[in-house]
Amino acid sequence: MSSVLLAFSDTGGGHRAAATALRDALRSIAPATSLQAVDPYALSHRWPFDRLAGAYPRVVNGASWLWRGGFRLTDTVACTATLQTLAWPALRRTFRDLAAGAQPDVVVSTHPLLTAPLRRVFPDVPLVVVVTDLASGHASWYHRGAALLSVPTDIARARAIACGVPASRIEVHGVPVSPHFAAQPGDRAQLEERLGWSRVRPTLLLMGGGDGVGPLEQIAVALDAAGLSCDLAVVAGRNVALAERLRARAWRGTVHVYGFVQGLETMFRAASMVITKAGPGTISEAFAAGAPLVLTGAIPGQETGNVRFVVDAGAGVWAPSVAEVVSRARAWTEGPLAEAARGQAAAAALQLGKPQAARDIAVRVLALAERHRVLPTGGSADVRRRGNRAALPAVAPARSSRFAT
Repeated sequence: MSSVLLAFSDTGGGHRAAATALRDALRSIAPATSLQAVDPYALSHRWPFDRLAGAYPRVVNGASWLWRGGFRLTDTVACTATLQTLAWPALRRTFRDLAAGAQPDVVVSTHPLLTAPLRRVFPDVPLVVVVTDLASGHASWYHRGAALLSVPTDIARARAIACGVPASRIEVHGVPVSPHFAAQPGDRAQLEERLGWSRVRPTLLLMGGGDGVGPLEQIAVALDAAGLSCDLAVVAGRNVALAERLRARAWRGTVHVYGFVQGLETMFRAASMVITKAGPGTISEAFAAGAPLVLTGAIPGQETGNVRFVVDAGAGVWAPSVAEVVSRARAWTEGPLAEAARGQAAAAALQLGKPQAARDIAVRVLALAERHRVLPTGGSADVRRRGNRAALPAVAPARSSRFAT
C-alpha cells in the first residue's frame, strides 16, 4: 500500500481546492492508498507563518500595491532561494515534526513556498509540485528539486524551463479540479430546474471566492439596476454580513443569494456566465463547465497572466470596473448577437477545460510512489523508511491539521 503526503496552504482557496481534488482522485484510483493532507503553516507557532492564512486576503485586497512590489522584487530563482534559506530557522521545527510523523512514498505540494522546506526534510522521497498559476506564477513554484513538476499550461512550462527545471521533469496536465465541474451535453435545463433558476432567462453567476471578496455588492446592485434580460445568482461565500445585506435588499429583478456553497459544480454548469476575479482555480472550473468568464479583478503578479490567457483564448473578457461589468454582461445577454457571442466564448472555455487533470496527476503520483516503495537493491520500503527517519532529530509529532487520512 502506497503512502502519499499532500501539503497545501490556506493562503487563498485554490491551493486547498487543488489538494482536495487530488485527494479525491487518488482515493478513486487506489482506495487502499494511505493519504495524509496537511497545512504545515497552520501547525507553525512562529510569526509570520502562523498568520499567513489570515493576512493573505487582507494584503491582496487592501494593499495590492504592497503585494505587487513584493512579487516583483522576489520573482527570481536566486532571490527565492535566499529568502527560503533565511526562513528555514523559523520553519525547521514545524517541518521536522511533520517528517517525524509521516512515512510517505511520495510528497505532493500545491503551494510554492512549501517545496523547499519539504525537500529538506524528505530528501530521499519523490516530490511532486502541482503548479496552480496558469501563466505568471512566481519563480518559487519552479523548484529544480522536484521529481515531477505538473504545470497547467504550455506558458507555465516555458516559465519553468526558464527557471532551470529540466524539461524531462515537467508535464502539462492542467489545474486539478473536481470532475463534477465537467459539462454534460444537455444538462443545463435539468440543473436550472434543480436550482430553481429560470428556464427562459440566462442566469449570471457572481462570486468572489470562498471569502466573498471584491466589489460583489456594487456589481450586483449595478447589474440589477441596469434591467438586463437576465437573472442573477450571487455567492457571498463566508462573508456573512454581505449575504445578510443582499438578502435584505429589495431587488428590481430576480436575484438568488447564497452564502458558502459546497456544490458549486452545479451552479457553474447551469450558469450562462461566471463573473469573478481571475483566480486560477475558479477559471479552471469555469473552463471545465464551459462557462464564459467576466473577470473583474486580478491579484498583481500571479493572476495578471491569467487575464491575458483567458482573453487571448476568447473564453472571457476583462472588466475591471463596475460599469464595464454591466457593459460586458449586456453584450452577452441582449441583442440578436448576444446568444451567439456567449456560445462562442463557452466553446472556447470548453476547449481549454481539463476536468481530468486531477486524475492524470494522481496516476503519475501513484506511479512515483510505487517505484519508490521498492529499492533498486531489493530492500524493503520499511527498511528504507527507518534509514531515512534515523537521520532526523528525535522530536514530537506535529499536531494534525489533516482533512484526509
